Amino acid sequence: MPGFPGEPAHARVPLVRVAALPGLPAVLSVTLFLLLGHQVMYTYVAPFAAHAGFGRTDVVLLVFGVATVAGIWVTGLLVDRCLRAVLLGALALCAAVMLVLGLYARTPVVLLGSVALWGVAFGGAPTLIQTALVDASGPVHADVATSLQTTVYNAGIAAGSLTGGLALERLGPGALPWTALPLLTAALTVVTLARRHAFPAVRGRA
Repeated sequence: MPGFPGEPAHARVPLVRVAALPGLPAVLSVTLFLLLGHQVMYTYVAPFAAHAGFGRTDVVLLVFGVATVAGIWVTGLLVDRCLRAVLLGALALCAAVMLVLGLYARTPVVLLGSVALWGVAFGGAPTLIQTALVDASGPVHADVATSLQTTVYNAGIAAGSLTGGLALERLGPGALPWTALPLLTAALTVVTLARRHAFPAVRGRA
């Protein structure tokens, strides 16, 4: 690697200071809650599908994957115009899917339809949240803020998988959507309340 000089020590902004920027705690907490709730279900979708009487986990994952691509495409069309509304809709849909899966997953059509909606909703959510993060941090701190979000994202994956595993072991597969539901509801609540700096109705007017 070329020996380019790094950023001077006096110019470096501490991570804690970046994390405390207006809007950043809310965006990071939404990232955490979303990944926690998602991973609780996604990591153990095979035992949940078997519990629901649908033994084709490959079909469930295929439906989810295709729907995720569709969600990313829709998000790309809407993220610049109505980020807040789309994110609220995506999180509300994720939460609603967990409720439906908890009640009616034993019906195959409901199971696959719910998984498809889950994929659409989750597919674009990380893009929406990362866009909100960059908006809140500003271009000067975007690189540090993004690294913080990556750390939180990976922590959410690990902690969500652990939480789902504990729920599966102690309460069985049927408890997975009910474990994910309050976590996704928490993410939705934070977005709803954090409309000033983190998720304003109009981008650029935090």
